Amino acid sequence: MENALNAEKLNGKTLKMTAKTGNNGRLFGAVTSKEIAQLIKKEFSLDIEKRKITAPELKELGRYSIEVKLHTGVSAQMTVMVTEA
Repeated sequence: MENALNAEKLNGKTLKMTAKTGNNGRLFGAVTSKEIAQLIKKEFSLDIEKRKITAPELKELGRYSIEVKLHTGVSAQMTVMVTEA
């Protein structure tokens, strides 16, 4: 039950992150699942293991869809927006 409530809390939400960039909007390094998990904890007070976050490689500025798996069959779809620091 708790996992379903957490999924409702996260589903459709947008996480905003800033990152340092080089030429052409490419990031120095990449935004990691660990950083996304830390942001979820900060903004929603939920402890999510980084391995439960499915995200594409976040190496450029922009919007990305991610999936947060909370339990078997329970997941939330979120957006990560990476902007220039």
